[in-house]
Amino acid sequence: MMEEKNVTNQVDDKEIIVTSTPEQTTETVIQIDMAKYNDLDTESLIEAVTSLVDTAPIQSIKAQIDEAKKIFYDRSNDAYKAGLEKFKSETVKVEGEEAEEFEFIFPLTSSFKTVMETYRTRRNAFYADQEKQMSGNLKIKLDLIEELKGLLNAEEKMKVTFEHFKDIQIRWKAVGQVPKTELNNLWQTYHHHVENFFDYLRINNDLRDIEFKRNLDLKTALCVKAEIVAEEENLEAAFIVLQELHEAWKEVGPVGRDHREIVWDRFQVSTKIVHKKRNDFYEKRKESFEDNFKAKLELCEQIENIDYSELIHHNKWQKQSDFINTLREDWKKVGPISREQNDLSWTRFMDLIKAFNVKKNDFYRELKKGQKENLDIKLKIVEKAEALAESTDWQETSNVLKKLQSDWKNSGMAPKKEADVLWTRLRTACNAFFDNLKKQHEEQDKEYEGNLVVKQDFLKEVEAYTPNGDTKKDVETIKGFINSWKEMGRVPRKNVKAIESSFRGLIDAYFEQLDMDKAEKRDIQFKTKMEAIVAEGDESKLNDELYRMQQSAKKSKEELSLLENNISFFKNAKDDNPLLKEVRKNIERQKEKFEEIKSRMTYLRSL
Repeated sequence: MMEEKNVTNQVDDKEIIVTSTPEQTTETVIQIDMAKYNDLDTESLIEAVTSLVDTAPIQSIKAQIDEAKKIFYDRSNDAYKAGLEKFKSETVKVEGEEAEEFEFIFPLTSSFKTVMETYRTRRNAFYADQEKQMSGNLKIKLDLIEELKGLLNAEEKMKVTFEHFKDIQIRWKAVGQVPKTELNNLWQTYHHHVENFFDYLRINNDLRDIEFKRNLDLKTALCVKAEIVAEEENLEAAFIVLQELHEAWKEVGPVGRDHREIVWDRFQVSTKIVHKKRNDFYEKRKESFEDNFKAKLELCEQIENIDYSELIHHNKWQKQSDFINTLREDWKKVGPISREQNDLSWTRFMDLIKAFNVKKNDFYRELKKGQKENLDIKLKIVEKAEALAESTDWQETSNVLKKLQSDWKNSGMAPKKEADVLWTRLRTACNAFFDNLKKQHEEQDKEYEGNLVVKQDFLKEVEAYTPNGDTKKDVETIKGFINSWKEMGRVPRKNVKAIESSFRGLIDAYFEQLDMDKAEKRDIQFKTKMEAIVAEGDESKLNDELYRMQQSAKKSKEELSLLENNISFFKNAKDDNPLLKEVRKNIERQKEKFEEIKSRMTYLRSL
């Protein structure tokens, strides 16, 4: 018979109908707006969950409990990470001392765990009671089947037997759920004996036709409900209600043969519509699963592509940590994926984050160790500076303090609080010395004011000079100007640059007019320039000039070596070979240049 087919055979293999669990039931339950959970502070969240556990049917609140757990533990994890970062930034590991352990307990964790334990206890008790009840219900229904079987041998009037049958049906429907594993077999057995009973009733067509008509009305009503469900947009809700309609269909007895196929086909049309919509939904969702899965794998790849060799200081690690947190948020925004895809991608994602955190912790562990060593270096720099704060060896001490300030910049990171204290001490010591140096310069400048007047008058004399064309005498006169200028002594610092520049400009101009050896001219001009720098008192300029000389000497030596190597290619050439002569000439020029540079370096070092 068409209507006797197992309902599970009427649907797609991918969508086997299962009996609704208590959590899927459509009976009225208390609904909590989960969207508001995230707006509650932690204490209010726990109060809301506690009230829910105490008042709502325990089997109906799993979704709310899961959402509350997610919110609470997300907050707990975020607070833990923030606390750990702060702990690391403020803790200095001292060599030889046991490292301080980081301890953190999120506020109200104990209260939250207590309400969760209450929920689990009540839920487990509920389902244990459900299992016990379903086992009892199974026994009752098996007894009813035995009672139904006995009707065929009853020695009583047919009307009495039929009333007995109706009573069995009423009691069967009143019995609650049975274990899922027994459901189909139980229904098939029951339905088989119901059919046997109606075959037995064929001798009394009136009673049978009345029962057939009643069953037809009930099944038609179920068809109408199924057609309404087929229009429902909430597919999950429609599917749950459809399962309940199928269960109700099983409880209704057979209808007349003329109506059996018609009413069953009508019921199946709505069933197929719901299943097609649901199957289409899941197929479409599977497509989005693939896109979402790819998106999550791309997030994993972004972590895998981190170049740890570039993370060499705190700012870069901090920036990368912010990037990891952004990826975490991006992960949450990606849509759903299958359980298998989630297990695969989530494990990969978390393993990568754990690996990142391990490397980050190693970096800061070494950084703190290095910071302690850097702090010791900074302390020694400060102590040296403080020892020189009252020194009157102006030039030497000035150079040493400048070197100590440079050493401080190159001494690396140290714990900020202690380093700031040391920096204040260093700055105080340096300021004390340079304030004294400034006073010293001011006193000296007063002494040099007379020299300035003398040099200004002498500058007019030099400016009025006109070479007479006798190179030798002109050179002697210009050298005399230079020697006299040096003997006149220093001038105030603020006037050094201007007056020295004017004097050197005049001397250079006179030398340019003279017909003399170029090397000698360059030598005199170089020394005049260096002496002007010495007069300015800027030692850094002399150091820069010496460095340039050293680089020129290095380059000249390399070129000389290359020329001497090239000449080996002419070992069989005659002495009058033009190329050979040119190479030898270049070698001599380069040797002269190299000696000139060495001579200038010696002069610079003597200043």
